[in-house]
This record gives sequence, structure tokens and C-alpha cells, in this order.
Amino acid sequence: MRVANQSRSRQWLIVLSGLLVSCVFIVVYLIQPAYFSLLGLKAYDVMLGSLPADKGFREPLIVDIDEVSLAQFGQWPWPRYRVALLLDKLNQAGARAVALDMLFAEPDRTSLPLLQAEMKRDLEVEFSIQDLPARFRDNDAVLAGTLARGPFVLGYSFLYEENSFSDISPAHPLNVISRSTSAAPLLSPCLEPQGVIVNLPELSQAAPASGFLNALSDCDGVLRRLPLIINLNGRYYPSLALAAVMQAKSADKIILNSFKGKLESLSLARGGLVPLDEKGNLLLYYHGKQGFYEYVAAADVLSDRVAEGKFKDRVVVVGATAAGLHDFQVTPLDSFYPGVEVHATMIDNLLQGKFLRQPVWARGGELVALFGIGIMATLFLAWARPWLSLLFFFGAGCGLWYGSFFLLKVQGFFVNPLYAMALMVVNFIFLTLLKYWREERALVKRNHDLLMAQDTTIISLTAMAETRDDETGGHILRIQNFVRILAEYLASQTKYKKQLDKEMIDLLYRSVPLHDIGKVGVLDRILLKYGKLTAPEFAEMREHPRIGRDILIKAEARLPVDSGGGGRSFLHVARELVYTHHEKWDGSGYPRGLRGENIPLSGRLVALADVYDVLRSRKRYKPALPHVEAAETIRNLRGTHLDPDIVDAFLALEGKFVEIVDRFPDAAEPYDDLTLL
Repeated sequence: MRVANQSRSRQWLIVLSGLLVSCVFIVVYLIQPAYFSLLGLKAYDVMLGSLPADKGFREPLIVDIDEVSLAQFGQWPWPRYRVALLLDKLNQAGARAVALDMLFAEPDRTSLPLLQAEMKRDLEVEFSIQDLPARFRDNDAVLAGTLARGPFVLGYSFLYEENSFSDISPAHPLNVISRSTSAAPLLSPCLEPQGVIVNLPELSQAAPASGFLNALSDCDGVLRRLPLIINLNGRYYPSLALAAVMQAKSADKIILNSFKGKLESLSLARGGLVPLDEKGNLLLYYHGKQGFYEYVAAADVLSDRVAEGKFKDRVVVVGATAAGLHDFQVTPLDSFYPGVEVHATMIDNLLQGKFLRQPVWARGGELVALFGIGIMATLFLAWARPWLSLLFFFGAGCGLWYGSFFLLKVQGFFVNPLYAMALMVVNFIFLTLLKYWREERALVKRNHDLLMAQDTTIISLTAMAETRDDETGGHILRIQNFVRILAEYLASQTKYKKQLDKEMIDLLYRSVPLHDIGKVGVLDRILLKYGKLTAPEFAEMREHPRIGRDILIKAEARLPVDSGGGGRSFLHVARELVYTHHEKWDGSGYPRGLRGENIPLSGRLVALADVYDVLRSRKRYKPALPHVEAAETIRNLRGTHLDPDIVDAFLALEGKFVEIVDRFPDAAEPYDDLTLL
């Protein structure tokens, strides 16, 4: 019952710890530190890249001012009459809307009046342009005339840097209708810019529409979303893509839908809902890497090398990809994505009505997933079998990922599964370590209990032997400590380092008390005889190492086959030293007459310890020798009775041997004994 209660207590500790970890994780999620946000962004990138390729019609078409075009028509910027010529051809080809991913903020320096004035100022050269028709004198006027005749959308750029304030406002603000499902008014969702770079007034006034070119990357530098609207001085302005789509659909107003003062979506007067985040951004649905949309070289348009009907009813984006002229963006699918193709992507999303979004309930869904996964993972780790826990974690991880991917693929909803998956991993690691720590503590306790039981067994056996002999408890403690300090000293030498590791020294220390256990098999008349033994009696006395070995062999045979630790079990070491501690270095010992290092090291260690203790102990047939005489006797036995290396170790540790003798004196008068020398 006590074991069961302890087991339940450990399981409840794991449950409480898992719930605590889950709560901490949820608090961190609510705070949303930067690395959490980055985790969500990367999950979105992976899922977006896994979506199947869109093989449908690609609405936008890009007219590219590329290297071929510059080689044929000269460096950029081109004279604006040439830009006007390009736009005229697109208009005549039937384009529904033409968006210009470029700015015309300064007068065209190739216009003849401006060029005439600059040459006179710089070179003092004068030339006449009186014979030139007026319509060809001003390139900006030529471009303005073209803009006024077609479905063109100019671009401009907002400024957010400090000290960039200007009181200029772009042309073509949006006609906005606000709708709210609550009483709260729509709060301005956008970061208001400090200023704006606009086109020349005559161009802005001539064009039927215009939109901003700004793109704002996420914290990791990846462009995943674009603002559709920006607020400046209380008025909303469209992006280039939104303005182009409105031009193509002849839409004159937009509707902003909000809930509790937060922007939710945008809709055109003649179109569906466009999901936005609170800041007015649209999450871009990239369909592929650079080159996904169709490109036509500007040189081919100017040279009339384009198939008839190519631009009919198409939305066209005019931009530059020639080296040094275009901006590259890092997107989830491509590290070098042309800016002109970013605008094309947004136009495509708006025209097809295919959007990706993080719905308002996404964070709530992620939070519910965290709660559910945290509780289930904790319960599985606490109560289920390891293989079942592993199966749960694998299945839950796959389910979370696939479920989120399914929502993105079918509904266009992005709900990040990595937070719940990260919580599972954190829970798994933490609770597994906790379980391991608890089990390790329990194992240490069990091992301690086993060692205590083992020591109790040794003491019982030793006590049984002591009842039939005159060896005292002090003798056992002294022998134990003699052997330990000798073994520790030898372990510091290269020759014995591998044989005498910490585990082996501990086994020796615990086994030494059994060194004379075989005396229980010697007859009392011989073991307790007062006086010198006869030859037959001494021969029988010499059988006690074999008797002790046989006792331990029978005990060891009851152990499992794999419990011996490779020949280093407690009983194996005890059997070894019991059988060989009366062997002598020169081969004159018993029971087998082993010589030199053929005698196990355990037996050689106990031999010296036993001899020294007999010399220092008081017997009825002899007095105790002082340490000096005992040490001299040991020195004389070097190389005959005792191992020379062990004698040298003894001589280096003489002071400690004396301390051990003083610490563990005999508590009672000894009986008569035999000399074992």
C-alpha cells in the first residue's frame, strides 16, 4: 500500500509540474516575445511553400524595362515622351488598367526647354527650338496628355523617417464608407507617415488614379504582407495594387468593415471582402518564386513585337528589373523577388479573391490548443505507458500540423500550430527529466537499501564466524580500512589504475569482513584448541579458505546470470579474496600455492592487512607488538610472504595504519588464536 501511495504521489507531482509548465508557457505566449512572433512567421513560410501551385489564369501581366530594353533604347531614365509612347501602346492594346511602379517627382531633364536653359548656363551654348511643334517641346506635358487618355495608375511613396514632414498630400484619396458591427467608431489602423514624395503636379492631376508604393517587411526582413490603405491627415489612400484594381473595376469607393473599433476587412463597391489585419495590411498569397507572372519586355512593346490581344482586358504593371534599377524583396518563397512582381501578386490576390488571413479567432484557437495540449500531454506523460505517450506525441504533432495546413489550404486561415507543438516538446523534455530524476532517486534509495541488506548479511555471517573464533569486531573494521587505504594508494599508480577504480575499491571494502568465513566449517576442537596444532589439525585448518569459497559459490549461483557485472559482483570479489588471502608471494602459501601476480590482487591486499593486524593485536599466547616492530616484520616479508608493491604502499602509509589501529581497538579480551604466518 505504501509503495502504491508513493507511486501515485510521484504521478501527481508530474501532473502538477506539467500544468505549471503549461501555464508558464501560456503566459509567455500571451506576452508574445519577439522569438515567439518569429516562430509563427517561420511556420507560415513553411506552410505557404507547401501549398499546391496555382495553375489557373494569372491576371496581371508585367511590362519589364529589362536589360534588352535598355540596350535597344538607351539608359534609364528614358525621356518621358518614350514612356508616354509605351503607355499609349498599352492603352491602344486594350489594357483595363496600367499601374506604374515608378515615380516622376522631378521635371524631365531631356525636355528641350530645360535642356536649352542648362546648356546655356553650363556651356554658354545657345540653340533654337522655335521650329519644333509645341507638343514635342515638353516631355512632361506629353506624358501628362497620355495619362489623361488612359486607365493609368501612378505611384508615389510615403515617408516615415523623422524630419520628413511635408504638408503635401497625394492625389486621389479614397472615398471611404465605414461600417461597424459595434457602436465603437473605427480607430485609425495605420501608422501615419511623416511626409510623401509625389509626382509632378501636372502628372498627378492628369492621371485618373494613383497609389502608394510602400512595402513594409516583418521583423525578420521578409515581406509577407502589404498595406492596402494608409491614413494621412485624416484621409485614406490606396496602395498601387488597390488603385489598379479599382481602376480595372471602375470602383469609386471602398467600404471599411470594423468590429469594436478594429479594422477587419475592406470591400469594393463592386467586389467581395478583402481580409485585413488591424493595421490595414493584406497577407500576400505568393504562388511561386520569381517569374511566376508573365513578363513582356518594354522594347517588344515599343517595337510592336507583341502578339495582338496580349494586353486585351488585362491589368498591366510597368516596372524595371534591369540591373541597378529594381528593388529585390525577400519573400517566404524567394530571397530575390522583384518589387514589381510583389505589386502583381497583390493585384492577382484582389482580382481572384483568393486570400490568406489570420482570423480574429486565430489567437483564441491557438490559446485553446495550448490549454488542451498542455493538459493531455501532462496526463499522458504521468499515467500512460512510455510507448503510448510517444504515440500520442507523434499523433498530436502530426494532427496539429496537418490540421493547420488543411485550414490554410482549404479556407485560407492561418492558425499557427508551432506554439502547441513547442509546448508538447517543452513538456516532454521537462517531465521526462523530472521522471528520470525521480526514478533515479528511487533507484538510489533501492540500491542503498540493498547495500544495507548486504552489509547486514555480511555482519550476520561475520558475527556467526566470530562466535567460533577469537577475532573481534575491531579486527574486521581495521582490516577493512587497511585494505581501503592500500587500494586507494595503489589506484594512483599507472600499474593498478585500471584494476582499482572506485567501484572495485568499494567492493573490496564491503567484502573484506568475509575473509575468514570458512572457519565456520572447522571443528571446534581444532579452531578453539589451546596450544600448537598437530600436522593433521593444521591441514584441516588450512581448508577454511576452500570452505569459505564453496559457501560463496553456492550463494553466487543463486544470482541471475547477468548480475555479476562482468566478474565484479560483490560475491565474486568476496570469493576471490576468501580463497587466496593465505597465498604467499613466493608460492609457499595455501590452498593452491599460487605465486606472484597469479595471486589475485584482492588476496594480496588482504594478506598484508591480516598479517599486520595479527602482529598488532594482543592474543592470549602473545602480546601486541608495537608498530615499529610490526612494520619491520612486514618489511622483512617483502618479496617472500607479501607483494613488494603492497609492502611499499604500506611503508608509505604507516602513519595512517597507526591511526586506524588507535581508532578501532579491540573491545574485549581475545581468545587464543593460531599464528597465520
